[in-house]
Formats: sequence, C-alpha cells, structure tokens
Amino acid sequence: MPTIARPILSSLLVVSIALAVGCSSTPQIELPEPKDVPREQWSDAMLILDAMGITGQRDIPRQLAMSGATATGPAPGGSSAGNLASAAGSFASPPTGFSSGGALGLSLGLMLLGGGASPVQTYQTVAWVPAELVNSPQEASALVLKTMEDTRIKVFAHKRSALNVTVGKYVRASGRAYLTPADIYHGRPVQLDTAAMPAPAVTHQGQVYGPIFVHRDQYTIDANKNDIETLEAMTRMSKALPEWFYLYHPGQKLRKNSVPARILNKGESMYFVGK
Repeated sequence: MPTIARPILSSLLVVSIALAVGCSSTPQIELPEPKDVPREQWSDAMLILDAMGITGQRDIPRQLAMSGATATGPAPGGSSAGNLASAAGSFASPPTGFSSGGALGLSLGLMLLGGGASPVQTYQTVAWVPAELVNSPQEASALVLKTMEDTRIKVFAHKRSALNVTVGKYVRASGRAYLTPADIYHGRPVQLDTAAMPAPAVTHQGQVYGPIFVHRDQYTIDANKNDIETLEAMTRMSKALPEWFYLYHPGQKLRKNSVPARILNKGESMYFVGK
C-alpha cells in the first residue's frame, strides 16, 4: 500500500551531494533513528522493513523531504557496512504532491556503502501467505516457492537464470538463515515452522504464515539477461506477484541516476519518507 503516488510529472531533476561525512563545505543533517521517531510517523516502507526484522534503515522526515533539504549522516550499526549514508539522485519525475525540491528528498533513503553484505544492504523478497490459501507452514513455503518460479517464467519467458530460488524462515544475509556451511552450499535455508498469526497491520491482511523470505532471487542475473536494470526486473516481478509479496531494494549509489531505497508492492514504490 504505497504512501507516495507513482511519479506523473516529466521534468528532470538531477541532484549531486557530497559523500564525505564531516566535510565542512557540505551541510550535515543526521537522519533520526526509528527508535527516536513515534511509530505513527514511520513510513509504510519502514513498517514493512521492521516487520521483516531488518534494521539499519532510516526514514527521511516528511518536512525535510518536502523542503528539498539534503542530508548525509552516519547510518546506525557502527560497522563499515553502515557508517555512511549518502544522498544522491536523478529523478525523471517527482511524485504527486511533491515539488522538484521535495522529490530530492526521496534520494535520501539510505544507500548504505562499504563493508560486507547485511540484510539492510541486500535485495530482499518476503511473503506473508494468507492462511486461507494453505494449511501449514510447509504448504505456505511451497506456495511461495512455486509462485516465485511461475512468476519468473511469466515475466522473463525467454531469458532468465537457470538457478532456482529457495525460501526460508529468516531474512537473507542474516546469521540465522542457514544452520551449517553445507546448508549454504546446497541452498537449504532454515524452513518456516510456526503456525499462522496475525499479519503486520501495514499489510492489511488477516491471519498469515510468515514472513517467508526468498533466497537466491536472481533479480540481477535476470535483469542482465534482459538488458534492464535490477530495479526494473524487481518492479516487473513485483507487479506480477500477488499483493502479499513485498520486495526491498536497498538503494544504489551511482555516478548518476542513483536509486533510492524502497519497498515494492504490486509494482508500486514505497519510499522511506516519514508520515
């Protein structure tokens, strides 16, 4: 349920912001940590990420996004994986209700740089399977797996990775996703084993099995085989998947056309801009 409408304007906004935290020539505004922000002010994207059990991202306060202010600041975590939040963007069209300056704020969704992969730095796909569709966590996992594979065949009918996706109980790039190195090698994530429970409120569902996370999602490989960007591959998949699937793109810092972090649901982007 996106909180920001799809972009509809056609003007081009290019914003370049210095990356070096502490540079005296660059205005520094540290984005607040979620724990310091009332939950009712969290973006839907942040609520989804929190329900996934992923930390390390921050919302841009809506007032800051609307004003077009720029920000760089240290991301939480205290490691090289999260010491730098960079803001840079190139946006072909600001979202409805935002000026060009306001659209600049969308580029502030943390594009975390440096260090090894962590859940917040990793493409993620999660599903909360409606309990009326299945009778057990095992059936729920099987349905997520089948739905992902069937959707890949539909979306990338002619060119796609030959590797199969897998699903598991824990988020990708977490220390709990696999029990042993052998499980990693053979692609055997820990499986969901819990009963149905109330869905996260932000998803507007009833009883669900999950979260169930997709591993080896193949977005980048499928994108390369079809001469498109990873974000476009994820968007096409998201549009074709059921509404109980959510995709997380951590953002990407590029020389131009940088990609702000977002959650995708039914092909729509949910940005990390507070309410």
